[in-house]
Amino acid sequence: MLSLARVLMRLAETTLALPIRLGRFLLFSVLFNPRLGPLRHVVSLAVIYAIFAVFLVYAFAPIRAVTGQIWMADKLRYDAERWLATALYDASGNFVGTFDARLDSQRDVNFTGLPIEVDGYTANPDHKSIPVRSVPLHYWRCLVYHEDRYMGGWLNPFGIDLVGVLKIPYSTVRRSFKARRLVLGIGGSTLPMQFVRVIYKTPPDPREGAFGKLARKLTEWWLAPIVYHELTRGGDKTQLKQWAANHLWLAQRTGGSPLHGVEVTSRVVFGKPANELTIAEQFVLASAVNKPIILMPGSDRLNKVRLDRWRYIAEVRARKCADVLLAGTAEQKKVLFELVSLAGGPPDPKLKAKLQQALERHAPRLAKRAEANPEIRANILVPAVRLGVREEMKHDYGFGWRRHVRGVTLTLDVTENMELRRKLLTALGTISTRFEAKVSPGYTLDPAKAGSGRDGRRLPNVIVVAANARGEIVRYFEIGDTSPYFGSVTARDDKTGRYRPEREARAIASTAKIMAAIAIANDGRDTPQSLYVDSEAPASGLEGCGRNGALRRGRKAIVSFACSLNRPLEWRTVQLGQPRLRHLIERFGFTPPPGDADGHQTPASTAIVRGLVAGSPRRVHQMAGVVLGALTGRGGQAVPLPTLIRRYDYIRAENRMTVARDPSSEIVPNRIIRATARPLLRTLLEAPLCYAHAGVRHGT
Repeated sequence: MLSLARVLMRLAETTLALPIRLGRFLLFSVLFNPRLGPLRHVVSLAVIYAIFAVFLVYAFAPIRAVTGQIWMADKLRYDAERWLATALYDASGNFVGTFDARLDSQRDVNFTGLPIEVDGYTANPDHKSIPVRSVPLHYWRCLVYHEDRYMGGWLNPFGIDLVGVLKIPYSTVRRSFKARRLVLGIGGSTLPMQFVRVIYKTPPDPREGAFGKLARKLTEWWLAPIVYHELTRGGDKTQLKQWAANHLWLAQRTGGSPLHGVEVTSRVVFGKPANELTIAEQFVLASAVNKPIILMPGSDRLNKVRLDRWRYIAEVRARKCADVLLAGTAEQKKVLFELVSLAGGPPDPKLKAKLQQALERHAPRLAKRAEANPEIRANILVPAVRLGVREEMKHDYGFGWRRHVRGVTLTLDVTENMELRRKLLTALGTISTRFEAKVSPGYTLDPAKAGSGRDGRRLPNVIVVAANARGEIVRYFEIGDTSPYFGSVTARDDKTGRYRPEREARAIASTAKIMAAIAIANDGRDTPQSLYVDSEAPASGLEGCGRNGALRRGRKAIVSFACSLNRPLEWRTVQLGQPRLRHLIERFGFTPPPGDADGHQTPASTAIVRGLVAGSPRRVHQMAGVVLGALTGRGGQAVPLPTLIRRYDYIRAENRMTVARDPSSEIVPNRIIRATARPLLRTLLEAPLCYAHAGVRHGT
């Protein structure tokens, strides 16, 4: 027992004495050894740097990781959310593009490409990336091989690579001799350090000096251990892999912001989602890290560099992954053959021919940029639709929709909708020219004249929307950027972003008479020839649209609706009873007018006939759909609120249960419109277009 104790004490003594003996050896045998002459200064610097590297990797990094994550963990999670992009797909599932960063409802994204100083805080440029649902396996393996092959091992246990740090002096000397000036060497940029570079600092500038590069490297060393610790918490590297797939810079020269992440880059470069990439394509994207793909062509010199870069990525870096990671496997030859095929041509962006033709037809000067840049592409192909989709997502999720939604499949055909937009813009110009004298000063119907010249004329809100029987919007056109179809700006909650129908102040005007027609037809006692008392009837012309008289006369029901006469319709709807009319207002989702100062409420009959009830155009559109469903034999099929979104592509499966849609928003026509009411309802609602007397059409 005593012998064992002596052995243990001896081991403890040796362990404690070893660093002291090593330090004494270095001090007297190297640093102060006169036999080494001037060489001892070089050796001294090398020894000191080696000690610094060991301290940095094994002492500083773990301490910094544990202490730094206390106040940076929440920021990392917030940053990861801020960079989430939302993809847009057309009704056929074709990738249209991504939301412009300027449309992010949180308005916390720096999309300028330059750092912004705000009260001593530097907001570095952000990027937007479509998050992958699962990280492509071979992309990850190739990426680790090229960029951080010692990650998690004893040479790089906490996010800083010992070998990489030790390479910097050698690289500095070699590069400085070659450049004949001081150039800081490269090496040691682990994946966490690259995350820091991409996320918290601007990318390296070609004009960056040695001291600027040193300052950037120190910043990466300062933050990388925290990033690595947070992304591998509990030994799980899932988050680390997702960041590697979502945030690294993979393509440049896009006509706008560079492309970050596997998903969006694979959509543009290969025309397919990340989960359909071949092994060779995954190797190519992993090899593009630090050697971004050049997408758009340019001058002859640039095109040569572009092709050389592409071939270097595919034939050298990606081939290296195939040689090492697939050595001896049956797939190796297949992958190598595909890499050779890929290297044969330039990396031209891939998109569906139909979308490409639409770009060339509607925006020929921006077509090439739009092919390479998904934000520009969406801005061109769905200019108003993307704004409407944003409002609809705010209805469902509030301002925080980006935390839930990875992509949106639209309900319409993008190219056909663009053709409608072109025709409507042309028609508005024609109408403006024809009726310019009747348009209020300060306004114009011609988009080409809006805001031009000294008068700075404004465009009114013009909305053209069509939906199918399922409530899917198949054509969508709006002028402006506030998406009034989905409700007034004043009815949107400033804190949550959600639409509050009780705040809606937009009166629906004469369209409210649809509810009057429903109520009268449901009562079952009227015909088109029924007489209603008009207290403002003219002396003659009762079969037409004469009005503003001083007589009390009977006006036919069909005339009252054809000419939108308020007095006779008020007289008739009062007899139906206010509760029945209030029920219609509530069921269709409209808001009654506010009471006066004494708290007196406007009667429901008056509010309906005079169009004082408020609601969004979307609600009016749904009401029209309910009537159409009842009159076309689909009265048993629920009519939802019209939507631009066929389905959501969620970031996580649990997000599927978080949509905050109103369960009462769907309306079954047969529950509101009786079967016996349909013939009269059809006649009354057709009257403004179809009513004629003595061969003369009357109607509004």
